Amino acid sequence: MTDRLPDVLSPRDESRLELAWRARALAERSADLVPVEIDPEPGTLIAQAMELRTLAEEVLNAAVVVERESGLATNAITEVTGRRYWDDVVLAWVQGGRRNRSGVLGPSLAKNLDEWAARQTPEQSSVVTNRLDGVRFPGSAQYEAHQRERVAGLHSALSAALKERSEAWDALNELTSDDESVDHPVIKRVVEACRTLASVYRDLSTAEPVFAHEYWEQVTQFVSTADRFAGQGPSA
Repeated sequence: MTDRLPDVLSPRDESRLELAWRARALAERSADLVPVEIDPEPGTLIAQAMELRTLAEEVLNAAVVVERESGLATNAITEVTGRRYWDDVVLAWVQGGRRNRSGVLGPSLAKNLDEWAARQTPEQSSVVTNRLDGVRFPGSAQYEAHQRERVAGLHSALSAALKERSEAWDALNELTSDDESVDHPVIKRVVEACRTLASVYRDLSTAEPVFAHEYWEQVTQFVSTADRFAGQGPSA
């Protein structure tokens, strides 16, 4: 029962719920194609299949996040998937607070998924909830709440830094070629925004070492961009 779940779930449990939620959506939409359509509108079946492909990609992304939350190395994920770059997927998860993106709190989502799974396999119960760390290791609840609280400030700083970087980039795009001096206030703003992001990602790499690879990729990228703009401006 979900009343056994703590209010604050671990990021790994949240990622598992994200995967289960995405998989349910794919299963439900796939089931719509089982009944044979008589004289469907031309292109309808293709459009439905393309929607399933999009949903399947979301399931794959969620699975990658679960594996990373569980400590699987990025090179191992590359080997399994045949795709080298997954940083954007992981960073999007981080920027969402490492919580499921269904819009439903974890314990409630777990109950909802349990009920759906029970309709598919009536002989089993609570196949989602009972397999979460929050139930299997109830003593971890306080620790997970503490961990979330400990890094909350960094995630707030990341959100603010990303917003500032976006706004600085919008201002940069409004400049004319005559305004592209490295001393221009907008160029300085871009440099500062990039350096701030690099600093936040550097701190996150220590606070959340499970994603150190992705965080350090961002540190390198934003330091390089800041140095380039500070030395040569956007036309370099």
